[in-house]
Amino acid sequence: MISVSSLTFIRKRVEESFPINVAAQSLATQGYFVYDGFLCSNSASDESSNNDVVFGDELLNEMFGEGVDMLSNDKLDRDITRLSDGEFVGLITGGEKYKDCPRLTEYVVSMTRHLPPLLNKFAADVEDNALPKLDATASMGSLRMYDRPTRVGTESFFVNSGSGDVALDRSFGVVCGHKEDPTSDSRRITAILFLSSKTWDPSTCGGGITIENGETVGAVRDRLVLLRSDTCFHRQDPWKGSDERDLQQSGCITVHFVKELGSA
Repeated sequence: MISVSSLTFIRKRVEESFPINVAAQSLATQGYFVYDGFLCSNSASDESSNNDVVFGDELLNEMFGEGVDMLSNDKLDRDITRLSDGEFVGLITGGEKYKDCPRLTEYVVSMTRHLPPLLNKFAADVEDNALPKLDATASMGSLRMYDRPTRVGTESFFVNSGSGDVALDRSFGVVCGHKEDPTSDSRRITAILFLSSKTWDPSTCGGGITIENGETVGAVRDRLVLLRSDTCFHRQDPWKGSDERDLQQSGCITVHFVKELGSA
């Protein structure tokens, strides 16, 4: 059964807590925006706000737990483009697969319904119409999970694995596959939410992205990153983790918002 509570909660986080005007301006001028505590951070002290923090924290735990379960039950595909990195990917499509990841699916659905209309509204205030018009009825959702045991088990088969800096092998690029003609790809804004245990520290455990300008955005739990899919050059930094139980898996859920039909 679809959880109305989680759908409503995510809508409220988008409409009432997320600084949409700041995000729109940053996307227009820098091509990206970083926001911590998307689902469970709150500066207010009233009982209702505290309840929201608890609900958001539990929602994050459920979403991450679903990712770990999908990983454990072979419901994600090995990323063969990064075979030695221990990463697995899968689409969040709903339908028959809803039962595998209900909270993750509801996150994609609610984000798609509520974030694009707000970005479209504030895009009108951005100079030179720098932001694309987004479709609020369609998106592309996916899950990426990291598994340290898989990475450790394959490292010995690859030359140069001892360097410890897999990121050097990853080039910068945009989300849209065709760099020469990004208009052939309908993705325009990409939202990445990092999922992990509370003890995951990207300074030692890795994960995150690096923008081409040199800024590093670590894979902090509940950190939301928005990117211009067609113009923001970046690279995903590899996860490392450790042998501690809570630091062997990590991941992120990604929603690609697509351009409105007929828009550039």
